Amino acid sequence: TSTFRAAVVEDISCGLPDIAEEHIEEYVSLPESMFGSGEFYIFRIRDESMIEAGVDPGDLVVIRRQETAENGQIAVVLVDEEATMKRFYIEDDRVRLHPENSEIEDFYVDNCIIQGVAVKVIKDLR
Repeated sequence: TSTFRAAVVEDISCGLPDIAEEHIEEYVSLPESMFGSGEFYIFRIRDESMIEAGVDPGDLVVIRRQETAENGQIAVVLVDEEATMKRFYIEDDRVRLHPENSEIEDFYVDNCIIQGVAVKVIKDLR
């Protein structure tokens, strides 16, 4: 079984692909058979904005680096030099970013840079 190395990052506000070493907690090996091919990184979740999608603080989300996302995908996007992970929708001439938490409202941006899409959640069982 072939594996690949992925960086676990706690802060992606610096944007990708330029993840600075100080933001990398560690590297882990993941099986390609489980995640597919491509370039990946792992984002450690710190907030509750995606809890209704089953993504809780402390969980790890495996992100495939790519510059596009389909409507409804959970994507990491860069907005005004700050990265966020939300459900992505293109509506009219703007982007709607939908947090999966009914206590947080959707927000709209005129443009953003897609950093990747979520492919798997690794639950924090501690």
